[in-house]
Amino acid sequence: MNTPVIIAPLSSFDIAAAAEIVAKNKLWQRYGTDYDQAYSILLKALQEERTIYSARIYEQVAGFVWFDRQGTFYHSGYIRWIAVHPDFQGKGVGKILMQFAEDKIFQKGPNVFLLVSDFNTEAQGFYQKRGYKKVGELEDFYKRGITEYIYRKSQGPIVR
Repeated sequence: MNTPVIIAPLSSFDIAAAAEIVAKNKLWQRYGTDYDQAYSILLKALQEERTIYSARIYEQVAGFVWFDRQGTFYHSGYIRWIAVHPDFQGKGVGKILMQFAEDKIFQKGPNVFLLVSDFNTEAQGFYQKRGYKKVGELEDFYKRGITEYIYRKSQGPIVR
């Protein structure tokens, strides 16, 4: 992408734009997450000082990533949500956000985990291209009838 992408902590002023991205996404619609629910979840996350960064292009929130540097099995990071505005999908914003989150997580430990829905084959391909491997699955984890695949990207074992 030739346009500069600015990565910065998600601010309270950005919650509405981030919630709108979630509300427009068919993935979250399938989970029943609407604008109000997304707004509430993101507001609470900011109040709890969770790690959420936005990608901005010309002052517009083009996407965001929410991750924990020590969120899985104590020693590994976890990418909870990543979302890109429909106008910016396929333009490298997701790659930039993922690279940013991975860099932060790998400073703390050698593994990154995430969940991806069984029906979300496009995201599965995106993660596989980035070096993630499917390491398990959770049936009916979040919603009955949907299996979440566990993906891992590793730089090696915890103990080196």
